[in-house]
Amino acid sequence: MTMRAILVTSTAAYSGKSGLSLALISTLAARGLNVGYFKPYGAMPITVDGVLTDQDALYINKTLQRPAPTEAVCPIVRTQALVEAVLAHAEGDLSTAVSESYHTCSEGRDVMVIEGPSDPFQASALGLAAPDLAVMLGAQMLLLDRPRANDLPDSVICESRRLGELLRGVIFNWVHESQAEFVTGRLAPYLESRNIPVFGVIPHDTALSSVTVHEIVDALNGAVLSAEDQLDEAVETFMVGAMGQDKALRFFRRKARKAVITGGDRADVQLAALETNTRCIILTGNMPPSSLVLSRAEELGVPILLVDTDTLTAVEKMEHLMGHTRLHDATKADRIREMFERSVDIGALAKAFEIEL
Repeated sequence: MTMRAILVTSTAAYSGKSGLSLALISTLAARGLNVGYFKPYGAMPITVDGVLTDQDALYINKTLQRPAPTEAVCPIVRTQALVEAVLAHAEGDLSTAVSESYHTCSEGRDVMVIEGPSDPFQASALGLAAPDLAVMLGAQMLLLDRPRANDLPDSVICESRRLGELLRGVIFNWVHESQAEFVTGRLAPYLESRNIPVFGVIPHDTALSSVTVHEIVDALNGAVLSAEDQLDEAVETFMVGAMGQDKALRFFRRKARKAVITGGDRADVQLAALETNTRCIILTGNMPPSSLVLSRAEELGVPILLVDTDTLTAVEKMEHLMGHTRLHDATKADRIREMFERSVDIGALAKAFEIEL
């Protein structure tokens, strides 16, 4: 059997690419295939036993029946040192490093799942953008997209034109219930009519994007000022409070199980947030709240987190945290696999990539 390679790419960051790669590996392995994993370029650096690698790549590699060497599974990791080296034209031969590592990871495999960059442009300066990698490694491409409500699939069409015959099909991911009928009944048939196969529509699952208050504390390096016994509570979304108290109360009532980000000097906004279903309040600018707010938060069991970043930075960190499924959570990893198998036409996908099941 000739080895087949699937390069998973996406139209935008935070599309669930790592989770889908994990689910695809698990699904194919359950059908008796020897499946390998490779991530040429990573953006979440971690050092393990002196080896620099990517956090998600490290975890996914460990789930394989035959894991690859840690130093091979993700040969290029974005660090400030790499950025400086590239800008000084001193990065070395990255293509050779990728090719040699891929050979190590793919030896003896039936199928390789290659996790590509996070968006169409990432790693272009390195010569490691998704189409570059597909040609280099002899892979065909699977595109992941998070569709927008009642909108045209412009990003998918654009990528289809750019990738040409390298693209074998699309999976829509994290589709909200309100969008499901539109995506399955309108978008998917439209793309199929343009010879772009759609292998599945995976529904949005709030539990997969939720984080605990404790994870927020770690990500924002925050100090907990109240309700320290409530850090295991799940946060499903976040809102930014920058309005008057009357408007804030109506605004915050729109969403439950949320974190609220606001300035430490906005006691009115903080008190309004506490009167709604709020799991924690993040105060920016390293400005502590009033004793009235602290007392009310303690009474209601809502953690107040104090961070030294500005509001914009806190928002960016929260977007990254909530847009990235934590694969090391076994419950979430199992849920991703379950949803993938239920929502994706594995037979059609395998046929498109010439994989014998």
